[in-house]
Amino acid sequence: MSDQPKKTVFRKVVVPTEEKKKYLVGNTPPFLGRPYELSGEDFTIGREEGRSLQIPNDMVSRLHATISFKDGKHFITDNESSNGTAVNAKTIPPKEPIQLNHTDVIKFDVFEFIYVDSARADLWETLKPLSREGAQIITLYSPKGGAGLTSIAVNLAYALAETSKKKVAIADLNLRFGDILTYSVGKVGLSIHELIQEPEITGERIAKYLQKGPGYSYLPAPNKTEYAELVKADHARKVLWSLEAGHEFVIVDLKNEIDDVSLTTWEISNLIYVLGKPEIGHILSLKKILEIMHQLKYPETKVKVLINFLGREGTVPVDQIKNLLKRDFTTLPNAPDDAVLTSNGGQLYVKDRPNSPLSQGIMALAGQICGQKAELPEGGIFSKLKSILGF
Repeated sequence: MSDQPKKTVFRKVVVPTEEKKKYLVGNTPPFLGRPYELSGEDFTIGREEGRSLQIPNDMVSRLHATISFKDGKHFITDNESSNGTAVNAKTIPPKEPIQLNHTDVIKFDVFEFIYVDSARADLWETLKPLSREGAQIITLYSPKGGAGLTSIAVNLAYALAETSKKKVAIADLNLRFGDILTYSVGKVGLSIHELIQEPEITGERIAKYLQKGPGYSYLPAPNKTEYAELVKADHARKVLWSLEAGHEFVIVDLKNEIDDVSLTTWEISNLIYVLGKPEIGHILSLKKILEIMHQLKYPETKVKVLINFLGREGTVPVDQIKNLLKRDFTTLPNAPDDAVLTSNGGQLYVKDRPNSPLSQGIMALAGQICGQKAELPEGGIFSKLKSILGF
């Protein structure tokens, strides 16, 4: 990634002084680009649930630090934490309030945040030179079954690992009928159901629940369908953030319902691929989902359309799909002989048949994802802030 990012012009908004706000903005995964508004109330940071900012990591104390407000200024106090709190790379003394100034960098173990004292319009210019390249959460979602989502997930995970030479994980959030375990030829054991029974979900603790696939790690769905209801939106958030802390790419195999788990996953994802088949029912369902995501103010840079099984006899041709969706999309060819390797044999077609059109399509998709990460002028911190703050 170049040290000189592409020039980006942001909309200039004039905000009265009395409306200026203060933020703590994440500058490292898994909080990269997430703004936390500071007010006159105490803002607590720690590992324990119920904190204003919960950092689920064993190196962060239960009540690590507190940001207080006095005489129009914010002060941070380290609460005698085990590993200390640093401001601008200097460890601050415990129990001594330290005034925060615009663009101060605060660090709790490896987790970095920027103190921003500005109106929203100034947020972009403040953070532009401080941007970091972070991990990506990539969600695969289909409103209807049979789109080949899980097969794509495992082959894409392998392709991303091969293309980027970085760590990749899959979270199986198809909680009732997830197949990542089967497609990866894993053994029934610990799953997300057992993980959520931990008092805290952290990057360190999640490791013992992961299984090893070919080139990637994965967190299986619950072993019994009745356990699906026990996994809540907050669990999904903590799981994905914990995975993001230890992997450069996190792929989510998401169920087709629209519920709190799905909405939470969509919100914290960097990239969403909405999958469908070239059949009229699938295309119409895609239109509905795209409209929902438009209402959620997700930009097209975040939501991509992927049409699988293109070219299957009797299905909708490309031109008609374009007319119905009225937006660009990526395609994967119909290749049943290759696809069955994964769906029935537990083999990765992208590994065992690398020259097939389907494998080449997956590798191209992986290349696009890796390229997008490196080239988006508003990548990482900016895209998340725009989504969250409504710009």
